[in-house]
Amino acid sequence: MAAKDGQKGTDLAPTKLSEVLEQKPYRFQFFQAVRLLERFLDERTPVGGYGNPSAEVVRLAVHASTQFPASEIQSLQKQETGPPRMTVNFFGLTGPVGVLPTAYTEMLAERLRSKDTTLRDFLDIFHHRILSLFYMAWRKNRAPVMFERAEKDQFSGRLMSLVGLGTRGMRNRQEIPDSAFLFYAGLLMMQTRPAAALESILRDYFGAGVEVGQFVGGWYPVSPGAQCKLGEEGYSSRLGRGAVVGDEIWDRQSRIRVKIGPLTRSHYDDFLPGGDSHRRLKAWITLFAGLECDVEVQLVLRREQVPACELSGAGGKGPRLGWTTWVNNKPFDRHPDDAVFEILRPA
Repeated sequence: MAAKDGQKGTDLAPTKLSEVLEQKPYRFQFFQAVRLLERFLDERTPVGGYGNPSAEVVRLAVHASTQFPASEIQSLQKQETGPPRMTVNFFGLTGPVGVLPTAYTEMLAERLRSKDTTLRDFLDIFHHRILSLFYMAWRKNRAPVMFERAEKDQFSGRLMSLVGLGTRGMRNRQEIPDSAFLFYAGLLMMQTRPAAALESILRDYFGAGVEVGQFVGGWYPVSPGAQCKLGEEGYSSRLGRGAVVGDEIWDRQSRIRVKIGPLTRSHYDDFLPGGDSHRRLKAWITLFAGLECDVEVQLVLRREQVPACELSGAGGKGPRLGWTTWVNNKPFDRHPDDAVFEILRPA
């Protein structure tokens, strides 16, 4: 129903929780009730701002009674125009715990019995502002409440600083949303980065099985100046000291392998180079492992989803040698894990 000023009444979203809040508000605490209203009516202004109170999510009032309150919230009533009206049993000028003498509450109750709401409406102007500021003081020191409203809070800024992304120039530059870094801040802020922590992050973020293999080893080129050459003097030409046969050396400690799976076919393809999960995986590994070691990825596909080998595929999804191509004449008795590729190799 539209009002004369063009405003419309506000209906709560048709969810089970909102129905319970509307029908049995006394089951909720004041702070949680206002918090839920701000979630359900997110198109309206949060309480405690400097705008028009009629545009806020709820209108706050105090119950005019001297009876002992059984709950923090007395009622929550929908209005034909504007936000719903919440009547509480605490923190008011009048009411069961009001700061004014009891005579004012009795006088107010007597006027209400005579259908005269003038004094109540006048006092509720102050009640609304007082209760709004009370809620704001509670919300200010509750990091989850500030975060869910996408407001700038000091706690999130401090967590980002611990992760190493505290300055503005470091924000929103990754393939991963900054909110994910806040969630895993406890692991990212560790001075030493164990493989178990990387496993935990990737397993939880991607929702797949992850194993991090250490000391995988790999062949690395030897620079021409460090190669052993006959007739030259130097450390690289001393037998038993620095002499190495060939132009490559096996290094066990400079490479790790991240094994992911078993995966469905769609998730498997997404982890291959060019996929969204591949880019996010690379961002996570770069942030966590840094540039200290090479990282290769081993993908495991569910055996029941191994595709048939076809020379062409619709929509550009043909076979990719070494990654999505298997030649078989019977069902696999294992999950194929042949796809291994390098995802990070610092220069």
